[in-house]
Amino acid sequence: MKVKIKKKYLKRSYVGRNPVHFHAKQPEGIKTTVHAKIHLDPILKKHRDLRKPMLKHEERELHRWGMGHKDAHKYAVENEPKKLKRIGSADGFWKEIKKRGN
Repeated sequence: MKVKIKKKYLKRSYVGRNPVHFHAKQPEGIKTTVHAKIHLDPILKKHRDLRKPMLKHEERELHRWGMGHKDAHKYAVENEPKKLKRIGSADGFWKEIKKRGN
């Protein structure tokens, strides 16, 4: 099983929504390739320290999802660094950005 991932920045920020999300497709069959596109909020261009762990979270989730596990998101959350666990949800992310002054 392979996972092909493309990354794309959105044209504008959507405050209140999750800054990173993905859309994935996997053709039917055994050992097929997962094709996914990760969409990133443009505010993450300025905050590399947040972008890297968020991308890693989505990649872990995609790999787990591609293998057929139903607990893909739970697995990715368990392996997050402390910085992302502290932020929590999308609301926590936007509060952190506001606190930083951007």
